Amino acid sequence: MRKIYFDKLQSLQNGILLGISILCFLISGIDYFTEKIENLDKFLRVLGHLCLILIWCKMLIFRYSVSWNKEGINIRIKNFFGKGFSFRKIRKFQIDDDKLTIYKIGKKKYEFDLSKVEKSSKEKLVEILEQNTVGNNDSPQITGN
Repeated sequence: MRKIYFDKLQSLQNGILLGISILCFLISGIDYFTEKIENLDKFLRVLGHLCLILIWCKMLIFRYSVSWNKEGINIRIKNFFGKGFSFRKIRKFQIDDDKLTIYKIGKKKYEFDLSKVEKSSKEKLVEILEQNTVGNNDSPQITGN
């Protein structure tokens, strides 16, 4: 069984990496610091880019991953790119027989095979979906086993 890597995009970890990245780019642009220490501007730009790469490549590193914020969710299970959803456009979701089905407004539905995913990861995924999609279009969410 595989665990899903969950990444809340508004987490403290991502905020710290983004802050370090911005600080590195700002300091590398100030001539006062870069003239005093040789190659400091190059080092800071590389460090800033590495922090950004760490934030954005998590989804590529983990084959089973879910990243979300208050606006939407990106689910990547066995696919290279995954599928992104806006919480406002999810009408309902259903989990039956190790298959997650998400119904979007407009009668589109998407299915994800959760047969190789741990039970605790499935529960956390359902919890995230329930917390963020409740009340969409006055239709209750459907959850099964």
